[in-house]
Amino acid sequence: MKAFATRAGVAVGEVVAIVGQSCAKELARKIQPWGLSKAVGQEFEKSIAKQIQKAARYAEQTAIQGDLASVHKNLRVHGAILVRPSKQFQPKRKLFPKAERDTLADKKMARAGLAKAGWIAAGESISSPLLKTAKGIARKIKGIAPWIRRHAKTSEGSSVFKMTGGLSSTIFLTNNSSYAYSSNNTNRGDVSTALSDGYKRSITMIRARLKKLK
Repeated sequence: MKAFATRAGVAVGEVVAIVGQSCAKELARKIQPWGLSKAVGQEFEKSIAKQIQKAARYAEQTAIQGDLASVHKNLRVHGAILVRPSKQFQPKRKLFPKAERDTLADKKMARAGLAKAGWIAAGESISSPLLKTAKGIARKIKGIAPWIRRHAKTSEGSSVFKMTGGLSSTIFLTNNSSYAYSSNNTNRGDVSTALSDGYKRSITMIRARLKKLK
């Protein structure tokens, strides 16, 4: 890191910014569903629709009352709908319209994207010359699919970069989405894994950039 800082003409502490942004990306990656790609989003969207459909049909079969959002929430066990409605049955309550199922699925999809986007926004808020283009424009974190990127607004995440000298500098990342801290997401021990992977990934990035500076 010291060699890279010398070559880049910046203080050694600035290199920590690369580590911080890399960790932010890994934190986003490890929120359920794991991943940042378009394919992950599409698969998650299908899964959500299937889970909501199961909850709706089970409620219709067993006369569970309430709106679909509350029914779905109450039937979830560790994030999944485990009940199995019969293929054919006589409904015992008013059927849930397709519009209600679609609306709930859209909300679930958006919430997952927002939770990931909070970490992306936090990483992109880190201020450092090493995270800017030659024209001084802040670089966007690469590899973020639209279903996440659309939510990555500055209000969704933030950072505090404390330069204390050398590599002891510290970056604090904050995700403003409460869902990011739920029991089904990064509180499941994924934070430590994300930070470890983010650090390893940043070292690889720094080495690659150092070669370009030689």
